[in-house]
Amino acid sequence: MSRPDWFQVAVAGPDAFLIAEPGHVNSYLLLGDELALLYDTGMGIGDIHEQVRRLTRLPLLVVNSHHHFDHRGGNASLAWHAEDIAVHADGAALHTDPAPREWLEAYAHIAHDMRKQYEEFRALDTGGFFLTDSRVEVRPVPELADWRIEAVRPTRLLREGDVLDLGGRRLKVLHTPGHSPDGICLWEPETGLLLAGDTLISGTFFAHVPGADVAAFADSTRRLGELPVTTALLGHNLRHRESADFVDRVAEAFAAVRDGRTCPYASTDMFGVPVRRHDFDGFAVLTAPCGTDH
Repeated sequence: MSRPDWFQVAVAGPDAFLIAEPGHVNSYLLLGDELALLYDTGMGIGDIHEQVRRLTRLPLLVVNSHHHFDHRGGNASLAWHAEDIAVHADGAALHTDPAPREWLEAYAHIAHDMRKQYEEFRALDTGGFFLTDSRVEVRPVPELADWRIEAVRPTRLLREGDVLDLGGRRLKVLHTPGHSPDGICLWEPETGLLLAGDTLISGTFFAHVPGADVAAFADSTRRLGELPVTTALLGHNLRHRESADFVDRVAEAFAAVRDGRTCPYASTDMFGVPVRRHDFDGFAVLTAPCGTDH
């Protein structure tokens, strides 16, 4: 599907680009001297390959932060062009299924509601706050009757400590389970850049879905908090860029949730699934209701 206006493309740092589906998923393109790296491929609603080729003609390495459909939706458009599609070894078997029709239909409904809510918010915003502009606009939702997210077999398995050499820049693979067992972040020690996927997001952390683990989330975010992060690039929401202070606050929040030091209340996630919601300054953690084991 060629929908170039679905994406928001912006500079995210030196030789780094945000390729966002605003309000949905943030993917990132990093350029080395010899190789480009695309971290996550988004929803598959638009052709992310087309966007990448507008930015670089370098050979391409695709890395999925984890196996969830919204982060590998563009894999099919890149399968014939990428040098490799790389995932954590724990996620290899989790990439074998296409997105079921009921999930696609549910998300399409959510996307339409998100656009409607954004329009209502923007109408209020123009009354004086001016937090929104065209750079962060949640896009109108195109016709999604032909939307598919196909299973694409990974061609490379990554493990903790692997180094991805792009020529002139090197990124280290960090295994960061919590949101999912196969979660990985990419860390560039020379610049302090952290590609965080869903291990860090500026919204609601899904710690209640199958495969999620609050204790693992706490360990992973604590580990990220110990790094000298200068810039963290996040996997979701309009606020895609954060600093070390945010990483520290997320780590402290997950430790509090793990240790029972919060006051959660009953709520639902965006799909209507019952959760316990733990609110913090600028984000929330969703966990499974009591008696539910994930």
